[in-house]
Amino acid sequence: MAIPDYLENTVKDYADQAKAAYSAPINTGTFTGRQFVAGEDPLQTQAINMAQQGVGSYSPYLQAAQAAQRTGAGQLGLAGQTLGGAYGALGQAGSALGGVGGTINQAGSTLGQAGQSLGGIGGTINQAGQSLGQAGAAYGGMGQFQAAGAGAAQGAANIAGGAAGMTGPNAYKQFMSPYQQQVIDATLAEYDKQGAAGAQQIKDSAISSGNFGGGREGAQLGEYQANRLADRAALQGSMLERGFGQANQLAQQNFANQGDLFGMQQGLGGMASNLFSQQGQMGQAQQSLAQSQLGRGSAMANLSGAQQNLAQSQLGRGTAMQNLAQSQLGRGQAIQGLSAAQQGLAGAYGNQINQQFGLSDFQRQGMGQDISALGSMGAIRQGMNQAQLTADQQAARTGAYEPYGRLTQFGNVLTGLGGGYAGQQYQDPGSGGSPFQAALGTATGLAGLYGKIFDK
Repeated sequence: MAIPDYLENTVKDYADQAKAAYSAPINTGTFTGRQFVAGEDPLQTQAINMAQQGVGSYSPYLQAAQAAQRTGAGQLGLAGQTLGGAYGALGQAGSALGGVGGTINQAGSTLGQAGQSLGGIGGTINQAGQSLGQAGAAYGGMGQFQAAGAGAAQGAANIAGGAAGMTGPNAYKQFMSPYQQQVIDATLAEYDKQGAAGAQQIKDSAISSGNFGGGREGAQLGEYQANRLADRAALQGSMLERGFGQANQLAQQNFANQGDLFGMQQGLGGMASNLFSQQGQMGQAQQSLAQSQLGRGSAMANLSGAQQNLAQSQLGRGTAMQNLAQSQLGRGQAIQGLSAAQQGLAGAYGNQINQQFGLSDFQRQGMGQDISALGSMGAIRQGMNQAQLTADQQAARTGAYEPYGRLTQFGNVLTGLGGGYAGQQYQDPGSGGSPFQAALGTATGLAGLYGKIFDK
């Protein structure tokens, strides 16, 4: 097939242009380098800093647990000492009961003992004074337990007041992530970007098929945009629902923790009240003991009055000793109750230790969730930035190889007009095709035409 004359100069010019384009270097610096790699997002940096700053933040709770452990151990030591005092009081009661028989047997020798009885009155009165002093000490200790009960009641009231603000339909708001809307906006922006690309594909398809601006293109675009709007609303609702659920769960957990603290404070108040009552009972027992000792002194004074009354006094003394024994028994029981209360208080400190450990775990878990959320949101934004940089890189690459594309397309036209071999379709560099290969294919098709021109 002969080459038309009007194509000879055009083919020669194309060959010169192709040679010049092939010889010119390609500026690869426009689409290579670190400038197309997305850096660390500020939210990722914030998550890393939060993790570093949060190391050891739970130490105050552990220190509080250790302090409670030491206090509880002290309470157990006091309980042991108190229990030892109870055993001593019971031993005194046994001695008093053992002395009752001896007192009765001494009724026959009361005359000789009258002087001794008169000398022992002072000692009995002194013992009564000691018993009264012990009763005063017991009453004085009541103020400590009363103050402890008042402090526990005030602590429970403070916790209840704080927990009141953690209920209601708006309690979850303080636990909502401050970055939720940013994440939603970024996600929807990316979703809209993808939707615009899809709409453009429908328009491109209509252009290629010759239906651009027609009713079919409009129907496809309408249906596509309606589906995208429905999916967009569902996506936004899902993200809002997930944020609300997480915040509501945290609010409920915090309210439950406050309820546990309130119950513990009430328990401490009840134990302090019991200790207050027991101290009062011990004071009363000491008063009874003092009264018994004063009665013994009176009996001993009466014993020195007359022999006839001496026997009766001795018997009264025995009765007094029995009363003393009962008082000592009551005192021993009261001290035993105090020891049990101190043991219960030590147990309460043990519960406080467990609560402090629970608060430590709660803080670490909450901080871990915050760090994870910040890291995830930072990764999303970093990915979006990387997608934009990748698109910019592709655009720069396409611009660098654009002359080869035009040469390839024009060469294909010349090949068709001259009856040569079919060239290759130009492929964008980003799609995997090589612009050099496309140009080489077109040159192969033009080789026959070029040879015909110079063979004429």
